[in-house]
Amino acid sequence: MVYPLTTALFHRLTLLLLPLGVIAFPRHVATESLGGVISDEVVLLDRRRIEAEAQRQLKSSVITSNTGRLSIVCPAENLTFFQHDTVLFNFTCNLTYHHIASPLAISFETDIQDVASLSPPLWIYITPQLADQTVTVLPLAFSIRCHRMGSTFLKVWAREARPGGSSGSFHAFNRDNASQVEEYYDWLVDASTTNDTSAMGFRLKVLRPRGALEVAFRVVIIILVCGITFLMGCELDGRLIWRHMRRPVGAVIGFVCQFGLMPLIAFGVAMVMPIKPEFGFGLLTAGCCPGGGGSNIWTLLLHGDLNLSMTMTFISSIAALGMMPLMLFIFGRFFIDIHSLRIPYLLIVGQLCYIAVPVIIGMVVKWRLPRVGQILVRLLRPLSFLFIAIIIGFGVYTNLAIYRLIGIYPVIVPTATALPWIGFFLAGFLAFICRRSKAEILTISIETGIHNSGIAILVLIYSMPQPEGDIGAVMPIVVSIFTPLPLAAMVIGQMIKAKKSSCLHERKKKSKGIGIGPVEGARKPLTTPEGTNNDDDDNDEEEVEEDQAGERNA
Repeated sequence: MVYPLTTALFHRLTLLLLPLGVIAFPRHVATESLGGVISDEVVLLDRRRIEAEAQRQLKSSVITSNTGRLSIVCPAENLTFFQHDTVLFNFTCNLTYHHIASPLAISFETDIQDVASLSPPLWIYITPQLADQTVTVLPLAFSIRCHRMGSTFLKVWAREARPGGSSGSFHAFNRDNASQVEEYYDWLVDASTTNDTSAMGFRLKVLRPRGALEVAFRVVIIILVCGITFLMGCELDGRLIWRHMRRPVGAVIGFVCQFGLMPLIAFGVAMVMPIKPEFGFGLLTAGCCPGGGGSNIWTLLLHGDLNLSMTMTFISSIAALGMMPLMLFIFGRFFIDIHSLRIPYLLIVGQLCYIAVPVIIGMVVKWRLPRVGQILVRLLRPLSFLFIAIIIGFGVYTNLAIYRLIGIYPVIVPTATALPWIGFFLAGFLAFICRRSKAEILTISIETGIHNSGIAILVLIYSMPQPEGDIGAVMPIVVSIFTPLPLAAMVIGQMIKAKKSSCLHERKKKSKGIGIGPVEGARKPLTTPEGTNNDDDDNDEEEVEEDQAGERNA
């Protein structure tokens, strides 16, 4: 008689704790850190078991999850949804059971409800089967609301229930509704089983919607990149490029930094920071990419060596076809199953053509039509600023589903920022040690820190399953957002310095012009012959003396 009394006391204690939220399947809802890491071992064990069961049925059109005498069958296509906050998606599965000797309460709930949640969560009461019954199939209809891009697991628990219920009856189960939770506990024979691991489940994928706006954004970016690189070709000097190719000291330093230094920085940062594997692999992919058109634009704006920049971009882009897969093979195994990765070589070659072909055409225009080339070069800087503005404005709006993850996982911001900023510093320091010129140091630093984010995004989206590819693509996007901040500060600093120099030059010209002109009505010079500044509040006697000195000089 002691055991039933203990069970009854535990059941009553459970009901008392429900309003406080102390107990109600506390270990079955996953909690992600600010970097997307799940640390609960029970939840991870459930996920690994469900994922392993699904992997064995990878080529099947239906996914079956079963335990003992229960099984749930869902069409594989029913387990993938698109992000939409206001639309409910419906999907159906079949619950099959046989030789059930006692009543069961079977509950359904997602483990990360911020990604997707059943509307509403529910549980089903099943009565024991008669002796002549063999297999019973019960259709299940679910409604799900998809809040954001990501993956969540539909967890299914089967627990022994008290007799007296109606077979196949559905009951709502909302954690925030104390009466619904209390009703569920009332039907359980042993409330202590609420903390056991789930028996069955499915992985639900929520993808970001893609539409015509994204296609339009890509077309605009391709046109702008081709136009900018064409204008850069009109400004390049083939003789200087040939000189860099003959004595490729700067290019070799840049190659070592891009494919030796940056992958190591990306790998180290990704391993140290508490981020999910998709983010880690995304950061590694960004670190293994070659330089892109952005590095040439910033080199131009900061008055670096544009010829060296274009040479380094060309060399790194060709080398990336071999070095990028090699680096991903060496370091990628720490984040994902590298054997399932497929590098989209044709897409990468297409990206490289956006840079190489327009540059060659621009150089031909400069060679054959030098005057036309000089006129076209004037459009380079305005078009570069337009490119940056469109990336910041139109790009953010188009990829809003990806940018939302930045607010959900704020740790990825310092993680992604560390990669290019550390790369800037170490590459510049290495070039300084190698005794390169100031322009070359600046160019090597920029070329190392700025990568072709388009290639990284292509590799992640087209070589990884979804939504992992889109989640990993967040990292190169965040890298591309925060990479230009120190460079923009340098551009602003140069503009301020140039403005001050211009003002000082104008003041000196005025001062010299007034000193040799007519004395009548002459104003006081802004600087003395020794170069020191005069105060605006000098007394009248000093002004008269200087006017007299001006008379004598005249």
